[in-house]
This record gives sequence, structure tokens and C-alpha cells, in this order.
Amino acid sequence: MIGGIKDRLTEALLKYEKASIILRVALSIVEERGRGQVGDFDYKTLTSKLLELGYDFEPKMILRALERDFGIIETSYKSSNQHWWRFIDLESVRDALDQGEEDPEIVLIRTQATSLGLEDIERKLQLLLQRGIRSDVDRAMFKRLAFEDLPLLLDVYKRSVQYEETKDISTRIKKILTLASRIARISNAKVNNSGFPEKEGERKDNHVDSLRLLHGKDPVGD
Repeated sequence: MIGGIKDRLTEALLKYEKASIILRVALSIVEERGRGQVGDFDYKTLTSKLLELGYDFEPKMILRALERDFGIIETSYKSSNQHWWRFIDLESVRDALDQGEEDPEIVLIRTQATSLGLEDIERKLQLLLQRGIRSDVDRAMFKRLAFEDLPLLLDVYKRSVQYEETKDISTRIKKILTLASRIARISNAKVNNSGFPEKEGERKDNHVDSLRLLHGKDPVGD
């Protein structure tokens, strides 16, 4: 999960249009009852309130996503016939919903960052850094990352660094770019060093031979 409650909530609202309805109804239950030891709201009361307001849909899948994928709520009690949840940060959820829609540019940045799969890219680069580029498959993977993924990440970075709300994204992308740069430097160093003999005497002889080839005669005899 990237970012705080507000950021995760923004992503949830973008993915599930009914999430806002569910959360607002859940907040209304808390306002009526207060925060109890069992939890903030339960499934039975939530679905009943939704029906009273004219919403006829099953909220179970979205509730599961809000808990497991976005960390907005957590199960506080569950039995064979009851399921209660608690808001992880009630005030942040309330404030975020009250503020309305976020800046479209920030929404776009977050959407693009999510679509690029930052965690997966970082994982692949960490693997390459640890074991090195040892095969054609490794080289092909690094080439694809460098020419396809990293340019897109750089574009998102340049825009994300301008907003405080997307600082978490710019920080993560900077880490990814740094990893890629380290891999490139190490790989380049190995390529440059691979042509040099190990012994100093061999290096000198090799240099003399190269001069002979360039000038067509023995430079020592001049």
C-alpha cells in the first residue's frame, strides 16, 4: 500500500464508485451510535441503511477491498451471523470525504503510478542488483525496463515531485531510478574490465603489440 489513509482512500474511490456511498453510510452509523467496543459499524446495519436510502446493491466485495487492499477499515469482530468493522483512521476518512474531489492532476499521477506497478519494477531491479546481469534473459529484462518502463516513470516523477500529496510516489520512483543506475554502472564496469589481463606484465606487452599494429613497426627500435 502506497501513501496514507487519504491517498489510499482516493485510489479506492477511483476504483469503486460505490465506495463513497458505503463509507458515508458507515460514518453516519458511527455518528448515531458512537464508537463502540465491538466496532464502528456492522454489516446488517449497513445494508439496512443502504436500502433505506434507496441503494440496492451488495457491499460485501467493496468492504473486503477497503479492508484488504486499501487499509481503510479492519474487522473488529466476526461470528457466524455478525461482522463488525472499525475505521483505522476515522477522522482522516471523514476529512477526505468532506473535501470532495482531489486535484485531477494528482488523481492522474496516482492512477499512472499504480498502473506502472512500482513494486514489481523495484523487485525486479533488486533481484538484478543482487545477482548481477548474468544471462541473455537478464539483459533483455533490463533493456525492456530501461527503454519501456523507466521513461514512463521519469515522466510521472517529474510531475509527482511538484506536489506534496504525491511525495510518496516521487520518493519511490527516485529509489527505482537509483537502483537502475547502480545496475548500469556495475554492468558497465564489468564490460570495461573484462578485456584487461590480470597481470601487469601482460598489460605492458599488450600495449606494445597494439603500437606495433598501429605503426607497422617495433616502437622500441625507433
